[in-house]
Amino acid sequence: MMGECMVELFQLVENVYHQNFAGDVFNTAVYLKRSLGNEAQVQFFSAIGTDLISDKLLRAVQDEKIDTDLLLRTKSARPGLYMINTDCFGERSFVYWRETSAAKQVLQCLQSQQKRAALDGSTLFYFSGITLAILSPDDREMLFALVAELKAAGCRIGFDPNYRPALWQNAEQARDNFIRAYQLSDLALPGVDDHKVLFDDADSAAVLARLVSYGVQEIIVKNGKDGVLAQVEGDSFFSPAVQVKKVVDTTAAGDSYNGGYLSARMQGKSAKAACQYAATLAAFVVEHTGAIVAKDKFAEFQRQHPLTDF
Repeated sequence: MMGECMVELFQLVENVYHQNFAGDVFNTAVYLKRSLGNEAQVQFFSAIGTDLISDKLLRAVQDEKIDTDLLLRTKSARPGLYMINTDCFGERSFVYWRETSAAKQVLQCLQSQQKRAALDGSTLFYFSGITLAILSPDDREMLFALVAELKAAGCRIGFDPNYRPALWQNAEQARDNFIRAYQLSDLALPGVDDHKVLFDDADSAAVLARLVSYGVQEIIVKNGKDGVLAQVEGDSFFSPAVQVKKVVDTTAAGDSYNGGYLSARMQGKSAKAACQYAATLAAFVVEHTGAIVAKDKFAEFQRQHPLTDF
């Protein structure tokens, strides 16, 4: 799973912040690994620095039992940082400091440190629009070549566009790169809101039709509280959202959904069952502050909603 992990700060009370680590693909990796435990090996592919905060980030990834062989290190950069602000409805806004993020160097590190072989034998390679956005144009080309090579070797490709306008020169650049990513993907997990902005798709059905035209075989179109429209190997269905008692923080709602869906599918569940588990997990996550829910609270969730029940 390839992406960026950053330092996360969220406010507990005025002028008091809690520090954690998060990022869209990393969040998905955490919820995937927690859901499956020892039943799957999850590898996080990124770059960090050699500073103390990078050491702490490395330990945080290892504490989640996620493989760090491809968490590459560079002496010339450090992790990015972001701060979450939430309103009374749990909707969040972010302030970022990521211009010199080490994750931008990940493909250069892969090449210089000769780590390419660590990706051989992968059954799923998952990345996002943010993974693409933080790379230079040349490095994006390297990534697309790598994805095509992995796909040709039998690895399934998963993609979530996760559009962040500030990371792209313009919408056209993002749109062109997302289309290329979709055309290489076996599994796509887009959100309707991203497609409304980038492609002028009116609703979930329009998003689904677009991705079918790109050749994607497994499509999960997320639309928040309005649920999911999906098509898997030609079979279309709707899956409702799970009602949330109180939305505290919507950070990682989509990321946790993705992790839940992938974990259920890897355990052999049907796409419909996977959507039900993913919706239950996402509803739980938004009832807590921050992207990554504390381990003890997640363990309680697992006791109440074991994946085997879906």
